[in-house]
Amino acid sequence: MNRVEVLERIEPILGTQVRNIEHNSKTRITVTPDMVTLRPGGGQRYLEMSNEGVKSMAGFVGLPWNLAARLRPETFGTVATELLGRKHRYSLMLKDGAVTAVAKPTELHSLNPTRVLTAIERGIKGVEYHRALILENFVVSLEIVGERREPVVSGDLIQAGARIAFSPLGTIDPIVQGYALRCICTNGMTNNTILREFQYGGGGGGEGDDVWHWFRKSSRAAYNSLTIMVARYREMRQEGIPADQRATMLEAMLKEAKISGDDAVAIRAMALENPPQTSYDLMNLISHASSHLLEEPKQVRIAQDAVAEYTGASEHARVCPVCHTTQK
Repeated sequence: MNRVEVLERIEPILGTQVRNIEHNSKTRITVTPDMVTLRPGGGQRYLEMSNEGVKSMAGFVGLPWNLAARLRPETFGTVATELLGRKHRYSLMLKDGAVTAVAKPTELHSLNPTRVLTAIERGIKGVEYHRALILENFVVSLEIVGERREPVVSGDLIQAGARIAFSPLGTIDPIVQGYALRCICTNGMTNNTILREFQYGGGGGGEGDDVWHWFRKSSRAAYNSLTIMVARYREMRQEGIPADQRATMLEAMLKEAKISGDDAVAIRAMALENPPQTSYDLMNLISHASSHLLEEPKQVRIAQDAVAEYTGASEHARVCPVCHTTQK
């Protein structure tokens, strides 16, 4: 994928915008038989409010919905206007010109996706967008690789990259993780060796950093973590799985990754054909599912996170997939 294709993929959520409002004493909530509208300030423009937007506003101003729904229209408008005025500042989420949510100004942050991609491209040499997923809550998950490659063993090349999650509306704090693409089978694997989170209003990646600098710096750090990731994969190739424990460990990993139904059947079939003799083999079975079998974005992320947890940072400092206790 290129950046144009990425922006096309996430276009469904780009139609939603955030507007920060300084409350004006002339702001009014008006209720008619057909709709609820918000007039910011003393202007002539009225913003229609969707049903979700009205419920969101009621929750924001502290008006229980079970009470609000019983109020007469004119009473609801008066009460909502009065309570909204006590907030002074707030953010409106708008889609197709209608208000779909009202929130604290610190809860939503408009983040330009084009600038995010530009910052990433400045941090990773030869960027290739491997996959773009749209998750709930207006979140975008990008799997990115660059030019750098290293072998785990001869013939098993790993391509360096990063997994980046952010929201154009700022509904989550941006997160960057190490990511690697196994060239022999195009399995994508996440890793927590590099795991950074930008905190809005909290200084980001360091003193004086803005979000764009943070994206560039964190993407580069994730990309440059390939040597550490490959070293860990080499260790995992030495971690043998006793034959009598392979089925148990596979089932534990399938459960951890929440892989079931036909997808789990397919992975079990692969394990029967080529039994996982090492931790590296087992990891690649699950990463195969997240890369080639699972389609629902949330399921993909859960499986990827299970792989990241399983690989861990060192041989005996991760969560055991069988007993879920930290090995000593």
